[in-house]
Amino acid sequence: MIGRLMSLVWAELTLLRRSPLAVVNALLLPLALGVGWLLLAENTGKGTDGDTTAMQLLMLLSFTPYAGVTTALAARRADLVLKRMRTTALPPLAVISGLAAPYAVLTAGQIAVLTALHPPPRWWPLLVTAVTGTVLAVALAFATAAFTPVPELAQLTTTPGVLAFFGGGMWLLHTGDASWPMRAVPGVPVAELARAAWQDGTPIWPALSATAVLTTAAVALAVRAFRWEPRR
Repeated sequence: MIGRLMSLVWAELTLLRRSPLAVVNALLLPLALGVGWLLLAENTGKGTDGDTTAMQLLMLLSFTPYAGVTTALAARRADLVLKRMRTTALPPLAVISGLAAPYAVLTAGQIAVLTALHPPPRWWPLLVTAVTGTVLAVALAFATAAFTPVPELAQLTTTPGVLAFFGGGMWLLHTGDASWPMRAVPGVPVAELARAAWQDGTPIWPALSATAVLTTAAVALAVRAFRWEPRR
């Protein structure tokens, strides 16, 4: 099964490399926005180091694992790739993981580049943020793809999710502290975790708990609504 899974990952990575638009949306655009946000924060002097990194991470998660995986799933379903993969020995979770893996690797590389430009005093909260944020973004992409009949509509169907990530981060930066109702917005707990890398002694279990609940809810919705072949 490992060999089949790696073949799927390599095939998806090859398709990603062959699509200039996908490369721009999943690789260049998030990095450019992240660097732009860093330069803006340095020039204006507004926002702490943790705030800047939190917004950079939310930009990466919105474009690479969230919008990227949503588009990929919709495209592979339209091309009947998912239907064929469903008949192989790979379980459904392995198929989704194989399609999402290249985007997760890209996200890890982008986070490494941006944090190297602006390293935190504590690395482990940032690593936790990267892992849990990517898992949440992929889970939300799985759920969003259930309502994305064709890849051309992904820009429309992912808009609420992108706003939930980016708007949640802005909401937290505006209020300073997160309440439990605020953590129902995906961007809030992710930004809260990222800020903890610069705030010694800040408890991360509320943000981790909220991220776990949101991820579970997204997976549950996707399992019920996701279709492996186009609607007829």
